[in-house]
Amino acid sequence: MDQQYVNSISQEEKGAAKNRLKIITLSGTESVTKNLTVYEYGDDIILVDCGVGFPDSDLYGVDVVIPDFTYILENSHKIRGLFVTHGHEDHFGAVPFLLNQLDVPIFTSKLVQGFLKERLNDKGFKHLAERTRFTLLEPGTGTVTAGAFKVTAFGVNHSVPSTMGLAIDTPEGVVLHMADYKIDWTPVLDKPIDLNTIGKYGQQGVLCLLSDCLNVLTEGYSKSESSLSNTFTDLFESNPERQMFITTISSNISRMSQIMTAALKHGRKVVLSGRSIEQSVKVARGLGVIKFHDDLFVEEKEAGRLPQGDVVYIIAGCYGQPGSSLGRLSRGEHKEIVLEKDPIVIFSADPNPPGVDVAVERVMSAFTLFGAEVVYSRIQDNLHVSGHGTKGDLMTIASVVKPKFFIPIGGTITRMRAYTNMLGELGVSKDRVFECLEGDTVEFSSGRARKSGRLATVPVYIDTAGSGSTINPVVIKDRDQLSSDGVFVVVIPSKDGNLLKDNVEVVTRGFIYVKASQELMDKSRKFVTKTIEKLAEKPLEWPAKKKRLESEIQDFLFKETRSSPLVIVHALSV
Repeated sequence: MDQQYVNSISQEEKGAAKNRLKIITLSGTESVTKNLTVYEYGDDIILVDCGVGFPDSDLYGVDVVIPDFTYILENSHKIRGLFVTHGHEDHFGAVPFLLNQLDVPIFTSKLVQGFLKERLNDKGFKHLAERTRFTLLEPGTGTVTAGAFKVTAFGVNHSVPSTMGLAIDTPEGVVLHMADYKIDWTPVLDKPIDLNTIGKYGQQGVLCLLSDCLNVLTEGYSKSESSLSNTFTDLFESNPERQMFITTISSNISRMSQIMTAALKHGRKVVLSGRSIEQSVKVARGLGVIKFHDDLFVEEKEAGRLPQGDVVYIIAGCYGQPGSSLGRLSRGEHKEIVLEKDPIVIFSADPNPPGVDVAVERVMSAFTLFGAEVVYSRIQDNLHVSGHGTKGDLMTIASVVKPKFFIPIGGTITRMRAYTNMLGELGVSKDRVFECLEGDTVEFSSGRARKSGRLATVPVYIDTAGSGSTINPVVIKDRDQLSSDGVFVVVIPSKDGNLLKDNVEVVTRGFIYVKASQELMDKSRKFVTKTIEKLAEKPLEWPAKKKRLESEIQDFLFKETRSSPLVIVHALSV
């Protein structure tokens, strides 16, 4: 990616580096998800969003990926607050993991507070529930002062209610942070985007706009969420008495509200299936964001006793997650729900995070093989509208804000470049746009800006289904190796600390079929025996011998087979 500098800062100014504004795109600029942006001025830091990412199919045993918190923890004494823009997992899902390592006040909406409080009551995070400090921040609640920063919220539209943009007043000027947004004049549960306030900031002067760029490649203006209202009514009317499952993003309260409205109209009870769906609806109902009587809902355990044409399942798993309610149902492993003949499964969400389309296809295929009708946006229109603004929306905001500089966020490398090209159509020169990789830093001083280096970051893998702890990248590499080339285990007898070359045992799984490869197995044992003899002549401790053996055996196997199984050498005392 091009390095871009604007009016390079002079040598004389380097001594004043401490009093510059730094914006660090710590995460969320290359892969859409796990969004986290750092704002730093002098001895003060604020964080905006802290989300999870979704693992690729080759990250075996990984449930979520979170940002690298190293820089934040190293500067924990400077952290003044975490500001969360909206209630999507890729913007707030990593907050409990951060709170596990850092006590930081959280400024966000009632809805996100509700989502987070539910999450903190989950196993593994309950100890954080009491000490976490929440402060309400929504449009109209005023300005929060956090060290050198003054933060005010304004309303935008997205696929979850209560999404907001942030006006961050810094000593260098005002920055508008607009993570995920669209322009929706007829939203389902929200007010339309507050273009009036956004325009006032533009008139007063904006230093930099951090803008969503995910849908920049889609021409025109985004569709309203309310355009789907008739879709669900039509689905109920055209599928009477059929067992029906509708899956969507668990935090898409607006979408679920429309499904519930249609269900009520057609006399169907609503079954909430999946913990994430249940939690989201519980919070939204508790806050009065959605208003339906208890009579509309029925528990999973009770739903099976009713005629299936009298219920509709809103079910979690639209990204094809194997452990989700939908994933288990597709494999016939759900404890409470049994598929009837000729069910209909409706995906009211597009596979959005990179890599999940494979998992979604797997789930859809399983339902199809069972005999279900699977309906999704590629074969039927009006099942999903994006919460991300298309090119027309993005150009409108850029024209209204008129900032001095731009930083596209929440997209991919190609979409960032497309956003830069879009701005070129508005007459914005490329040197005013900073396309940032994860860890990149943009410095602002006296109205000028430049890139000033990159923090080294690494993805952090989490196994939430198991221990809930991080998974070392070495373990991920071993799992990948096991999946492709299998394992080759050598067991060497040992007596009084000495390796015995006789009776060496070799066990392999997923590497070769032993009965058909006896010659290779015999050759391998002989190689191991010779290697043990060579090592016996050297004064090495067992860990060093083990490492040398594993390395030499792996080289031998690669020369013989052009494959690299995971080699494990074990000494067995006799």
